[in-house]
Amino acid sequence: MKTTISILQLFFCFSVLAILTQFPVAAAKKGNQEPLAKKGKLIFKDNFKTPAEYTKEFQEVEKGWQVKTGHANWKHTKNGIESVWETGHMPVLVYSGEFGDAVIEVDFRFQKEPGKWSACRISATNPELNPRAYAASVWANADSKSRALGMVLEHDEWKPGVITTVDTLMATFEPGKWYTLRLELAGNKAMATCNGVTVYGTHEKFGIPKNSIYLGTGTSKHELRNFRVYEAEPNPGWRGKNK
Repeated sequence: MKTTISILQLFFCFSVLAILTQFPVAAAKKGNQEPLAKKGKLIFKDNFKTPAEYTKEFQEVEKGWQVKTGHANWKHTKNGIESVWETGHMPVLVYSGEFGDAVIEVDFRFQKEPGKWSACRISATNPELNPRAYAASVWANADSKSRALGMVLEHDEWKPGVITTVDTLMATFEPGKWYTLRLELAGNKAMATCNGVTVYGTHEKFGIPKNSIYLGTGTSKHELRNFRVYEAEPNPGWRGKNK
């Protein structure tokens, strides 16, 4: 009887080990991709010094680019800007400026607060060509129940439309730590990276000419800094899987 138990236990241990060793390979394969798009000229940057006060009306940040409050309130900090949420829709800043293939980056950090959730989102779109939708969106989701945890790449048709999840991969984010969220757009392909985790895929709306970027955060306090938009061109060395 003792011999039978030992053999069964040994078989179980080897089976579990065989399953678990598959996961690091999959994560590494997806988390260490060549860039989809090469960074080119910096076409817009915002260190959140202007305007002095964010309002519901567009205000110029620099030539060709404007900003307004989409939802909730925002205030300046020594690092950049902080969301101030009390009730209703998640905080959103809306930028207006024309661009095509691009690399978009922003740094964020958040505080853990009871009864509130934490995430950072970049959404690139064109309200004229794709009304009531985010053509391409990426979430770095710490704990929102509205999306899968971790990195989520999607096309979001606002209600009553549907959200198309293009790719998702588990990732973790810690309160108080700065992260850089990066969204790369090249034709109908998109790729996003944060905290060493990468998601990517294809959607017909990813490639439309764009004139708006929406920066969104969870309802807990979030800080943003170093918002950048670069011109980009497809990377011929990219070896991501076709989806």
